[in-house]
Amino acid sequence: MPEVIQQNLPFLLAGLAMTARLAAIGIVGGTLLGLVLAIVRHARIPLLNPLAVAYIEIVRGTPLLVVLFICFFALPSFFGYRTNAVDAAALGFVLFIAAYLAEDFRSGLRSVRPGLTQAGLATGLTPVQVFFLIVLPQAVRRAIPPVFSQYVRLFKFTSVASVIGVRELTGSALLVNAREFQPVAIIATVALTYLVICSAMSLVGRWLYARLAIRS
Repeated sequence: MPEVIQQNLPFLLAGLAMTARLAAIGIVGGTLLGLVLAIVRHARIPLLNPLAVAYIEIVRGTPLLVVLFICFFALPSFFGYRTNAVDAAALGFVLFIAAYLAEDFRSGLRSVRPGLTQAGLATGLTPVQVFFLIVLPQAVRRAIPPVFSQYVRLFKFTSVASVIGVRELTGSALLVNAREFQPVAIIATVALTYLVICSAMSLVGRWLYARLAIRS
């Protein structure tokens, strides 16, 4: 390990912990919101469906950096509340990734065979029970590959939070480099860290899909 990394390891590890925190919040919050949006679109719930479509299209058509600026500058000013860079970044990641996960989950819902719904209704289950006990679990299992791809993207996207002042891994590395000016060692270390963690996340996704895949 290069000396500059050893000397600044605690600072860089703190940045990595912040990256993991932001990614975890984004993954959990984005998954829940994405599922709700997918269900609203799949069920075509009146009034809510157009709002969900508009939200998804607007967010997917907006750069992540702009979403973070909105969460950090615009929303607090408009709604009259105070926030900090970390909370604004976490909110931005949740709102951003949810729009992409919603489409992945909706694709999973559309891939479930209608015959399963008919079979569930034939056994006496209500439409709501059929959806949550039969359709939704299978849809989630089918959506595992694209969903984990979004999780990996989100982990890498956390580096954008440094623009609004969050000291995550990339932001911490930039501060270290500004003081030490050894960009090769620092950038290589950060890149390797992202590579290892993202590769591990991809492996977990493939393992889950292999274990839970629907055999048709």
